[in-house]
Amino acid sequence: QLEVSQLEGSLQQPKAQSAMSPYLVPDTQALCQHLAVVKQLATSGRFIIIIPRTVIDGLDFLKKENAGARDSIRYLEAEFKKGNRYIRCQKDVGKSFERHKLKRQDLDAWNLYKILDSCKQLTVSQGSGEDDTTGMVTIITGFQLEDPSTFSAPMQSAIQAAANASVEIKNVLEFYKQWKEMG
Repeated sequence: QLEVSQLEGSLQQPKAQSAMSPYLVPDTQALCQHLAVVKQLATSGRFIIIIPRTVIDGLDFLKKENAGARDSIRYLEAEFKKGNRYIRCQKDVGKSFERHKLKRQDLDAWNLYKILDSCKQLTVSQGSGEDDTTGMVTIITGFQLEDPSTFSAPMQSAIQAAANASVEIKNVLEFYKQWKEMG
């Protein structure tokens, strides 16, 4: 935790940039489809990229038929080996809700809930309890979020659960564009 605090202190954030979350949690789609964008966010030194275990499992599952998943795995392995301070693998989360039935019915919603569990663990470990953790963590996704009504009911519930937990969900390209516009 001391290392994370020091790292947070070293993240140089101009006033406009401080409006953006210091922690970014990419989902499997963001890594498979937009690895170059995630790499740019990681090398900027302005964000800490957190890779939850469920995302690594998702990449592992997709690697046989998806070149983006294979590239992401290679990239992450290299960064973890180098000890990149801006990309962290998050170990298994402590307490989470069991959603085995949901996993079979709607894998995307199940994965989003698992990522949300990781985000909650992160905000709990960083906040002292009374601090407002709004805006601290953003899930960056490969999904298009303009029209949430196109998602399944479980996925809509997962998106609502994220909003209730003060965790933003943004499309990775939209987030990147917004970051670049801030300069």
